[in-house]
Amino acid sequence: MLNLANVTVRLGGRTILDGATAALPPRSRVGLIGRNGAGKTTL
Repeated sequence: MLNLANVTVRLGGRTILDGATAALPPRSRVGLIGRNGAGKTTL
C-alpha cells in the first residue's frame, strides 16, 4: 500500500506538486498523464 497525503514539492523556487494526495492498494497499476514539467517523475 502506498499512501500520499498533502504532498508539496518545490524545485528552484517553482512549485511542482501542491497538495497531492493518493492511496494505491497493493499490486495496483497507475498511469500519470500530464504536460512536460507537471511533476509526473517527481511524484
